[in-house]
Amino acid sequence: MTAVDGTARRLTFANGASAEFDLLAYVPPHRPPRVVRDGGLVAESGWVSVDRHTLETRVPGVYAIGDVVAIPLTLGKPLPKAGVFAHAEAEIVAKNIARTITGQGAPQRFEGYGECFIEIGDGKAGWGGGNFYAEPKPQVTLRWPSWRWHLGKVLFEKSWLYTKM
Repeated sequence: MTAVDGTARRLTFANGASAEFDLLAYVPPHRPPRVVRDGGLVAESGWVSVDRHTLETRVPGVYAIGDVVAIPLTLGKPLPKAGVFAHAEAEIVAKNIARTITGQGAPQRFEGYGECFIEIGDGKAGWGGGNFYAEPKPQVTLRWPSWRWHLGKVLFEKSWLYTKM
């Protein structure tokens, strides 16, 4: 798709074709922002390569976290792009930067652990979590959806919002 005319409700594609629409739900391609791409941090993969434990890029003292990074796992797939990993990565990077500035504390390492609730609706949620860096493949546990996991998700959300305000 190369253009969207919302007034005329018309899509234009690279091959010259066009189509009308009544409702458009479009997800743009997932890629690092232009500033990251233009900054020379992106590797051949199209994503920023980092040390999987420190999140440091090939440029000393420069770190990348979250959706802009590609952390390959042993099984050939990348670490999922999920907020739970970005949050943990951010904490590791922040602690290591503070350590560099103050000279205090031990180096921290991101170990590839993550967990999340999986909302399925109707007052039920499941849960999944584990060590994505485990060898020879990630060790992930899934819990069957129930109202208890949904309640856990609601309480987690409330605690998160309460502590961040």
